[in-house]
Amino acid sequence: MSDSNYRLERLKPILACPACQGNLLYTLDTATCQLCQAAYSIQHGKIYFVSVPERVDELDKLKGLLKKWLGRYYYTIGRNVIAPTYPFNFRGKICQRLDPARQIVVDVGCGNHRMDENIITLDFFDYDAVDVVCDLGMLPFKSDSVDAFVSRSVLEHISDNSLVIQQFNRCTRPGGLGLHLIPFLFPFHASPHDFQRYTHKGQEALFKEWEVIEQTNPTGPVTLALVCLIEFLSILFSFGQEKIKASLSLIFCVLLFPLKFLDFPFVNRRSFFSLAPTLFIVVRKSGV
Repeated sequence: MSDSNYRLERLKPILACPACQGNLLYTLDTATCQLCQAAYSIQHGKIYFVSVPERVDELDKLKGLLKKWLGRYYYTIGRNVIAPTYPFNFRGKICQRLDPARQIVVDVGCGNHRMDENIITLDFFDYDAVDVVCDLGMLPFKSDSVDAFVSRSVLEHISDNSLVIQQFNRCTRPGGLGLHLIPFLFPFHASPHDFQRYTHKGQEALFKEWEVIEQTNPTGPVTLALVCLIEFLSILFSFGQEKIKASLSLIFCVLLFPLKFLDFPFVNRRSFFSLAPTLFIVVRKSGV
């Protein structure tokens, strides 16, 4: 059995119709709701609960192409090395608290990146690495069925996060976890949209029904200065042309990324929360 089919078989007992929460009846290439009769396509071990939308933002188009062309290298080299943000071992943070081989861990908004072969990947777009294509506001899981939802720079792209958090709360088992990396002081970046920023107190308010068990700043003031400098230079030399700006952003990232490692003394220090481009939170659902 392929890895994708193995993950789908793990998911089948906890998947539900996102429209009515009815049980699904499976054939080789379709999942059909036994209540409302909605049919969802299954292709190559991947299940589609929505039609895949087109990209409209120029930066998002460029990032989408790079994710398709480069695959995992977009993340292992692009995000971890060339990106202007200080490196963050997200998989390590997950594995400190969870065992994806035994527990259902869902990476929300994964893009074309799989952190671990046992982690379930979910996205609105149809990347090769995605297991479940769906809308975050209508998650296709039974109530109290998922051990943890994790996300990295995703929640800022959701227009109504209260709805998404309600979905996390509904689908997470009592005592289950949420691990989320969310921007605070960060330039506008549509992928395909950009709506929110959260302080550490804003994160606590967002997850007000959950127990906060960890908060930290994986990035600090050097990353902040660097991302703002790259945004400024890209705007200045693009003369209002979005396609040119998207390309310039990539060029300046390649030229300037080594500076981000100067952030080492300032990360994971609560005193620098006020100058953090991104903040990381771990929360637990009550009711164990």
